[in-house]
Amino acid sequence: MLSREIVLEVKRLLDEDKHSQRQIASLLKVSRGSVNAIANNRRGLHGREPERQLQLFATRPSRCCKCGGYVYAPCLLCRAREYREREARLQKLARRVA
Repeated sequence: MLSREIVLEVKRLLDEDKHSQRQIASLLKVSRGSVNAIANNRRGLHGREPERQLQLFATRPSRCCKCGGYVYAPCLLCRAREYREREARLQKLARRVA
């Protein structure tokens, strides 16, 4: 999976309309199919999380300091709760702005 930065860079280069899809693929070292999928909106602008988050299970399981569960840090349940709270705050802010 491509990183988010690469996906956004492909989209930016496509929007500039100075390079062909083949040139963009060559410049960024990605497949032409990926560039084509981004160009035709068959692939969203989501991407892989940064490398530091891909190595979550490099340590031994331990007790979560927030919920007390025996987990690989960071606790997935706590991360999900934080995500939900963050999304709720963003929705609340969006409603205030609108």
